[in-house]
Amino acid sequence: MVDRTMLQFDYDEAHGHVATAVLGRRDGAAGWQGVAIVIEGRALMLRVDPDTDEIAVELEAAPEMNSDWFAVAELSDFVGSELGWCWVGRNYLGYLDMFTLSFSGLEPQVCFTGEGATISIRRVLPVT
Repeated sequence: MVDRTMLQFDYDEAHGHVATAVLGRRDGAAGWQGVAIVIEGRALMLRVDPDTDEIAVELEAAPEMNSDWFAVAELSDFVGSELGWCWVGRNYLGYLDMFTLSFSGLEPQVCFTGEGATISIRRVLPVT
């Protein structure tokens, strides 16, 4: 198995910071090329490798909202929330295809999955 690392930074640098925006870059109607969760001028930047569908997450300067980067309406209700815990998902072949995030706590709420060279976004809901 190849040694891979999804998080390219120490997550403690982002944990507990308030999301001021969630921006994305579309790859047509299929999905997202990238997602940026903005915190204090920086952003958790999620990108997908088009060859392996793996997601890499980095902490870097926030992108400017423009024609390439625009608000992800589906996640607008998390703006103003603190970043909570995160989880990294590896598939049975060893690829890092999933990043899960909570806002304001421990309970997972959003899952980002690398599929077909794009990032899909899903809500995580508890089974009751």
